[in-house]
Amino acid sequence: MAGSSAHGIVVGIDRSVHADEVLDWAGAEAALRGVPLQIGHSWSQPPHGPAEEREDIDTGAAEAAAEMLRKAQERVRKQYGNLQVDVALMPEGPVAGLIRLGARADLLVVGSRGLSRFASALVGSVAQSLVAHAPCPVVVMRGISERTGTTGGLESWAPTGTTGCAPVVLGAAPGELYAPVEFAFAEAARREVPLLAVRAWRYSPRYGGYGPVHKADMGLRNREEGDELSDVLAEAHESFPGVQVIREVGMNEPAWALIDASSRACLMVVGTERRRHNLALPIGRVAGQVLHNARCPVAVVPHR
Repeated sequence: MAGSSAHGIVVGIDRSVHADEVLDWAGAEAALRGVPLQIGHSWSQPPHGPAEEREDIDTGAAEAAAEMLRKAQERVRKQYGNLQVDVALMPEGPVAGLIRLGARADLLVVGSRGLSRFASALVGSVAQSLVAHAPCPVVVMRGISERTGTTGGLESWAPTGTTGCAPVVLGAAPGELYAPVEFAFAEAARREVPLLAVRAWRYSPRYGGYGPVHKADMGLRNREEGDELSDVLAEAHESFPGVQVIREVGMNEPAWALIDASSRACLMVVGTERRRHNLALPIGRVAGQVLHNARCPVAVVPHR
């Protein structure tokens, strides 16, 4: 099956409140694919203070980080005894370290938030940097409290779904390239769930201002967009003929159509063309909005 090489999955963990959730999802995905899992954690030496104090702090920090990785490894092995689970204590920062580990990975998995408001901004920037620069697809997971607004209750988005479970949702823009489409089909096939392909279009009035869209015009545009969507999906669907495809086409802001669909999904897949010039968002506006607001894990697949 496409995407099931032996390179495996890399998951970056920290001390945030939903690190175990991120770890469990990555472990389940590795088991589902039958590939190794590598758990990475970043730590660094203290930059200031007397040398003897830095040495003590450095030793303690390294030991605590190694213990956290050991516990994470043990947690995954208890759930998936036959899964190869390795750990990596990264001496560099989390972005550089995870990009290094992800150089030969099939998938990189990270959380989107940290322990505090300050850490939240920091870890959020790490996730965004990885999405913009990692050499492989990146899955970003938001914590339960971020998705629901509460800290109570349990949800499970482990990817060991069976037929009838929530679908994989694909945001398919006009002319969407093959890589994200193939990735979405492969994930739906692994989970034995449908693929929901979402296409939203915006109405641009011929003259300035706003006005109603004629019903006939809306129907025609929906058919045109639906036909183009079918063309985008056709090649990957031939490779995964057993995947049930559901098309959802309508007038809406693309990002909000996907965010709405995320509440019905086990996984959201979006493609992104990475922007290199200074005045553009590095991963595109739609992908950025989906990452900040989706209510399920989001896989961002770079255009090859």
